[in-house]
Amino acid sequence: MAMFTTALARQSYQIFGKGVFQRQLQLTPAAAKWLATSSCAKADVLKQGEDFWDKNKRLNRPMSPHLTIYKWQVTMIGSITHRATGLAMSGIMSGFAIGMLMLPGSFPHYLGIIESMHYGGACIFLLKYALSWPFMFHFANGIRHLAWDMGKGFENKEVATTGVTVAAIATALAIIVSVM
Repeated sequence: MAMFTTALARQSYQIFGKGVFQRQLQLTPAAAKWLATSSCAKADVLKQGEDFWDKNKRLNRPMSPHLTIYKWQVTMIGSITHRATGLAMSGIMSGFAIGMLMLPGSFPHYLGIIESMHYGGACIFLLKYALSWPFMFHFANGIRHLAWDMGKGFENKEVATTGVTVAAIATALAIIVSVM
């Protein structure tokens, strides 16, 4: 029984951390340190008057390099693009809705003004494409996320392949919608 209790205490320490572990089991810091199973569980306490940055300097910890050290991968680009397209669509739709509410005329009035400017077909196609691609990418990548929610496609090769496939499908769908 004592062996089971010690194993359970060690596992709880790893899951919940030192503070919660000490409070729930009411252990002394020495007992909590003894139950730790890894070197990362050592308490690096702040000394009097020391802040986070001073402690990291004292312990010779490097600053986090953030994105500069990572090799760009399809999954990274897809994730960033998914977030960016979501924000772009939200901003465009909100701006359009607020603009239509604040302008004195109705939507057909402003559509007639744009039609009277006689923009070329290429310019209209590019504008339609710029508006439809974020939606199509977000839509296709959302379907990919639904497949991930079902536990499908987590192998490295599948993740990279589906990332490129999502971009290709989004581009094809955006071109189809833009030609209409």
